[in-house]
Amino acid sequence: MTLGVLVGRFAAFMNDQPAPPETAYPERPFPSELKRVREASGHHIVPLMLLSRCDGQSVPEEQEVILLHCAARAKLSGLELSSAEQAALSDYLREFRPTHAQLRPALKRLEHDSKHDIVALVAAAQEVVDADGVRRPREIQFLEQLMRDLAEL
Repeated sequence: MTLGVLVGRFAAFMNDQPAPPETAYPERPFPSELKRVREASGHHIVPLMLLSRCDGQSVPEEQEVILLHCAARAKLSGLELSSAEQAALSDYLREFRPTHAQLRPALKRLEHDSKHDIVALVAAAQEVVDADGVRRPREIQFLEQLMRDLAEL
């Protein structure tokens, strides 16, 4: 099995998640002051936020997991997020309501991530699933199997 196949399975899993409810919220542009975050983590934010919102809401605990994941990704690439960037990202995550249409370009970028990056994304997805205290067996089972498959690569 290749990393591309595993990313494809993750894509299929994300596409199978219920679409977030349609809302009257306009699409919010990514803040210009977060350009560094977008370049490093934008393609991780979309699937994680979709997973967070698949039950109709995103709670602060889920958003905190995503924020910490983005900060860790930035740090690994030698970029320490400032407190202002962290606050701006927190504000953005609170209001961000991604659509399934935004998932395709994010997944295309994920295909070029390293195994380490994908492992970190799946670990963050597991944390997002657990953060609201509602454990859906299908999500847990899928993500655990994906982690086992990644370990075998």
